[in-house]
Amino acid sequence: MGSRNNIPFVSWRRLRKSFYYAAKGIEHTWKYEQNFRIHVLAAIGVFILAQLLNVPLSEQVILAVVIGAVLGMELINTAIEHVVDLVVKRYDEQAKIIKDAAAGAVFVFALTAAIVGAMIFIPHILQLLL
Repeated sequence: MGSRNNIPFVSWRRLRKSFYYAAKGIEHTWKYEQNFRIHVLAAIGVFILAQLLNVPLSEQVILAVVIGAVLGMELINTAIEHVVDLVVKRYDEQAKIIKDAAAGAVFVFALTAAIVGAMIFIPHILQLLL
């Protein structure tokens, strides 16, 4: 018995469009959000340092996960800020709290990522120095 629904399991056209829209969101965030650019440049520096210190692949995977999470949170923070700005057209204390909390979430995870990075890099740096 055939399906009455002729929608394909995967629409390559829709999938391609979704990647395009995601790339546009990343592009917008790169262009207008200073902190996103700083995080991306820091990530590049981290991966270069990991190669120079011969950090094992398993530890590089951990770095990639925390860096990806920070960048993802920056994108979510940008989306939240734009939604708040779209809905609230004037200064509003509750809107400020929402935006500050979203920025705080990024900060907490960025700090966590920095701690993870330190836990991974410090032993490798000490090994070089000693």
